[in-house]
Amino acid sequence: MIPLLKIDIFALLIFLGTVQGLFLSIFFLSKPNRQFRANLFLGFFLIAVSLLSLDILLSYTNLMFKIIYLVDSTEPLNFLLGPLIYLYISAKLDEKTIRKVYYHFIPSVFYLIYVLIFQVRTYTARFNAHIAAYHPEMEFLSQQGPLSSDPLYLNSFINELTILSMTVYTLLAVYKIYSSQKSEQLDQNRKKLYSLLWFDVIMFGCILLIVIIVKLNYRNDLGDYIIITAVALFIYSLSFKIVRESLFFQKAQYERKYAKSALDDSKKVLVLEKLKSIMETEKYFLQANATLPDLAKKTNCTPNHLSQIINENLQQTFPELLAEYRVQEAKKILLDPKMVAETIESIAFQIGYNSKSTFNKVFKKKTGITPSEFRNSTPK
Repeated sequence: MIPLLKIDIFALLIFLGTVQGLFLSIFFLSKPNRQFRANLFLGFFLIAVSLLSLDILLSYTNLMFKIIYLVDSTEPLNFLLGPLIYLYISAKLDEKTIRKVYYHFIPSVFYLIYVLIFQVRTYTARFNAHIAAYHPEMEFLSQQGPLSSDPLYLNSFINELTILSMTVYTLLAVYKIYSSQKSEQLDQNRKKLYSLLWFDVIMFGCILLIVIIVKLNYRNDLGDYIIITAVALFIYSLSFKIVRESLFFQKAQYERKYAKSALDDSKKVLVLEKLKSIMETEKYFLQANATLPDLAKKTNCTPNHLSQIINENLQQTFPELLAEYRVQEAKKILLDPKMVAETIESIAFQIGYNSKSTFNKVFKKKTGITPSEFRNSTPK
């Protein structure tokens, strides 16, 4: 006899977490946001988490018996969680360091191919697999024909392999944040970024700890609803942080200022991409005579529209954008052993400033220390 529909507080929390996760993934993967790779990785992470949550919700409420062929269909996603959270953190720290990412997804793809080859997808096989995991008190159906095989024992040890993957990538993420933070002189914006990343990795680590505890204390998958409830709480906390830091609350002056602007989102994306290329590839910011009108010409838009895009999408003014790129370039020069003979004044001219005093003032405002102090504080 098929168990009755089960609806309780856990089912409600998991359902709301699933919906919220999918909503957030759409937000991160929307046109204005997906130009940043960190948002892509976080968006796909939320999709993977939401699909896993949906799988467990269906199993917990007994709705899975209505669509029994989907049993275990989300298992390959287990091996995407660790890689995606690690790549998100790496991209947040520095997108330029993200090169070949495909090898992080090899375990997930391999497992998918493995189960497609060796798992039998008949109704009876899926039914028996489901009740073995969630209803061990029920009787198995008599199965005719070929049985599923597991020559490499991957399916048998899916929980252990998932924990291993999450543990490895959690440790890699912690090392990435720690080593990067230790090597930088942090300004206020970077401090906020590191605070956010530590929060994310600690939350992921807590989820990993809950997975380990649940798997040690519950038979088969009977405790999965506890794990996914914790994941739902993580999604709620992420939503809260996004809302708290939203432009709706913090940057209302930009919305009022540009309320009548005819600039659409597609145009903004194109200009942002061009702006990024000009600043990072052509290094326009090194020019001493860099101006907003000149940069606007290079991006094929008006100065007013470019100013709007910088304000709304980067939450900066044009001078602040120039200063950020120039200070980052100055840091590279100051840290370069080959440039140790360069004077501070010479570096100021190289990065686009006409005087040492202006360079010192801007650098200290961004980092809290002068260029000389930054150079001297760096281990030789």
